[in-house]
Amino acid sequence: MRRYDLCPKAASPEFYRVFADRYQHCHSVFSVSRGSTLVNQQPIMLTRLMLMQTKKITTLDYLSVLIKWRKAIIINGFIICLIVAAITLIVPKWYTASTTILPPSADSSDLGLSSLLSKAPLGGLGMGLGMVSEETNTFLAILNSRTVMEIVIKNFGLIERFNEKNIEDAIKTLRSRVKVKVNDEGTLTLSMKIKTPFFAGKSKEREAAGLAKDIADFFIEQLDQINRELKTNRAHNSRIFIERRYFQNLADLKKAEEDFQQFQNKYGAIALPEQVHAGITAAAELKAQIIKKEVELDVKKKYLSDSHAEVIRTRTELMTLENKYNEFRYGSNLDRGDSIEANVIDLFPPFSEVPELGIQYARLFREVKLQETLLEFILPQYEQAKIQEAKDTPTVQVLDKAVAPVKRSSPKRMLLVLAAGLISVIFFIMVAYVVVNMEYLKQTDYDRYQRIQKLLIDIKPNRWFK
Repeated sequence: MRRYDLCPKAASPEFYRVFADRYQHCHSVFSVSRGSTLVNQQPIMLTRLMLMQTKKITTLDYLSVLIKWRKAIIINGFIICLIVAAITLIVPKWYTASTTILPPSADSSDLGLSSLLSKAPLGGLGMGLGMVSEETNTFLAILNSRTVMEIVIKNFGLIERFNEKNIEDAIKTLRSRVKVKVNDEGTLTLSMKIKTPFFAGKSKEREAAGLAKDIADFFIEQLDQINRELKTNRAHNSRIFIERRYFQNLADLKKAEEDFQQFQNKYGAIALPEQVHAGITAAAELKAQIIKKEVELDVKKKYLSDSHAEVIRTRTELMTLENKYNEFRYGSNLDRGDSIEANVIDLFPPFSEVPELGIQYARLFREVKLQETLLEFILPQYEQAKIQEAKDTPTVQVLDKAVAPVKRSSPKRMLLVLAAGLISVIFFIMVAYVVVNMEYLKQTDYDRYQRIQKLLIDIKPNRWFK
């Protein structure tokens, strides 16, 4: 082959200009060593320089490689998909059973305190909010408690099923497989996942699905049982406290009534406000009669002597009226202990003692009313606490009971096969990219191509420890 035949026959003027510049540069380089073997390589190097300036990788280059390998890509992709499908038939299959319960209602075991507080001025400041949230948190705490986990593990023999050495590891595994979710509408959903062993048949799959359903239902049963026990204990403690306060209230009320009765017996203050009002009215009438008798006595003295029977009678009546009036003001001076009137109740307390008696009467009357009000409040709560303690009704309302799942939750065979096929296509596209670029590098920069090949050979695993 002649030297000028290595160049393309149809080229643009720009190509010839670049080629001439490269030729002059290489000629000046190799002119110093015409006697060496490099002179014979001059046309080849010029051709590589030409390709470096003109050759570019396009999308068609990649497509041509993919089309050339189309049969291998299809066959290998199909084989990979078959392998993935076969693996999904061998690996353990997961089955998930779910049950949903209604949100817990506000507990009536608060003994009506929240309803009473809501009537107070502070009721508009958010009192009573968060009751449902508190009950929901209680449900979550019970379901995630160690007590429930141990009961479930022992009841279903999950230590052997999970292939764990002790109950601690079994609890960790169980917690990773049970999920409790609070939905937007407030309901709680519990999901339980159980897997089959490798190479499981239909019977093993049905067994795993049934076990997932049974464990999910058993969780709800334990939730109801433990929550019921907690409520019963809470009601028992409340009943003991209210019972103690109830009997204390009865004792306080009895003492207040006895003190009030003694005060009434001592001062005759049956109804002090009414008695004082009646006493003032009677005293005013006596005062009017006294004034009338005084006028009558003065008139009789003008035309009768002091020893006259009419004057004496009028004076006696006046003295009697004045004594009665003084009794209203200061009380009777009669020694009740030595008189047959000692047991007679004075219905009109002396006016001089009314302020002090009024204070004592108000205090004693207020104490009686206070204890009566407390009794009216405590007695219903005491009866309600006894009812709550004896109540044994379900505390969990199941909306959807768990059912044995028909389809496995994982692995998703179709999804995995499609993903494997997609990954294989991407892999071959990357291989085509590498092959085209390596071919281009081989034509344009052979030394660099050889270095990369040597590097690939050196990183082979069988050469790592040499």
